[in-house]
Order: sequence, then structure tokens, then C-alpha cells
Amino acid sequence: MAALGNNYWQFRNKHGRDHKYTPEAFWDEAEKYFKWMAGRSWVKHEAIKSGDMAGALVKIPTSTPMSIETFCLFADIAHQTFLNYEKHTDFVEVCSRIRAVIEMHQFEGATVGAYNPSIIARKLGLTDKTDVTTNGESINVINLGNGAAAKTE
Repeated sequence: MAALGNNYWQFRNKHGRDHKYTPEAFWDEAEKYFKWMAGRSWVKHEAIKSGDMAGALVKIPTSTPMSIETFCLFADIAHQTFLNYEKHTDFVEVCSRIRAVIEMHQFEGATVGAYNPSIIARKLGLTDKTDVTTNGESINVINLGNGAAAKTE
């Protein structure tokens, strides 16, 4: 227990570490990332399906999808740091803008077929659920006492 009259805590002028970025510098880093990603591509090999060249492989350059995770690697911060920045008042707007640009890029890429729509839908938290078993009705389960359960209508 601290002695009475101990006021050393008052000498501290800040609590915690400084942020690696200011909001302005964070946006500048995001712009560098966006430009860097625009220049990156993967080469996809597809077989020609018909004609004289059927079976031949063709190299097709495809763009690389952006993600918050790759932005964090580019900016040399942990993913958790980005999530913390999103909660910090000074960074809310810039993080929201960065996330919007990346999610728009993912969505548009999936829409035009550049990226796998199923993977991007999961990444963006989009779901398409269909109830094919109960027509929206709840299922009532009764315990039979022997570890088994039975469905009631």
C-alpha cells in the first residue's frame, strides 16, 4: 500500500505509448498501400477450352484483393492496433474511410468476377440464408432422458 502523501502518479504527463501514426499520416500510409496494391497482380493459368489451341495454358494477370490484414502488414502494425485505432476518437473517421475503400474494392472485385464471390461474401460478413427444413417455425426438442432427443411437431 502506498504511503500517504505519495503523489508520484501526478508526475506522469501521459499514459500508454504514443501512436505510431497521426490520423493524417495513417491516411497517407493507406494511400501508399492503395497505390502499391494497384500495381500488384497474380498470374492465373487457365486452359483454353475449344478451338485449335484447346488445352493450351494462357497466363491471365489478375488483381490482388485488398484487405485490412495486408494493410496492417504494409503499415507495420498489428491487426489489433488497427482495431484499437478504430475505437480511438481521433482515428474513427480515417479508419472508417480505409475500411470502406478496402471493402468496396473486395465487393466490386467479387461482383465482376475478379475474386471468388463466396470468399469475399464471408470476408464482408454477407450471408444468404435459406430455411429449407422448418419454414421459419421453431423446432421443439424434448429430452427422452436417455441422452436422446425427439422432435415434436
